[in-house]
Amino acid sequence: MKDTFGDRFSTYYDGDPESIPTFNLPCLIVTQASAEIMESAMNEDDVTDSITVKVVLNKRDDFTGDKVDPLNLTDKRIRDLVIQRDTATGQYDELTVVGAIRKFGIDGLRQDEGITAVAPSLSIEYGINPRPAENTTFADITAEGHVTFSIQYSLDTD
Repeated sequence: MKDTFGDRFSTYYDGDPESIPTFNLPCLIVTQASAEIMESAMNEDDVTDSITVKVVLNKRDDFTGDKVDPLNLTDKRIRDLVIQRDTATGQYDELTVVGAIRKFGIDGLRQDEGITAVAPSLSIEYGINPRPAENTTFADITAEGHVTFSIQYSLDTD
């Protein structure tokens, strides 16, 4: 994700920190939601890891100033970061979470030994997430887009 977005996000988290300082927003969080391991043939396990990528913006940014631009709300910015499509080609924009996952799956993991599938399906959810705020320097309400997908691979158990 860092290769795709660079400094577009203030912080990249490996795991959800729950409380997020406002100076670390916008941020991108990657979590491993689960892993399923099934015994396979020939001393191998078939593993399916479930990964969630969260785009997190401070919802309070919509509340600043005396006018709110109804076409540039936090929710729209999140949708654009998650799944915006190129208007010329209709394909996923490469500078989105879905575009990065699809590109990474094609150019990255599938070239590695044992990887059988990268994101055969994606689940996307949007919403507002109240977060615990220790004080005013922490975001207490965020708008988020969550992209959940799986990576499937075989693991040698010998």
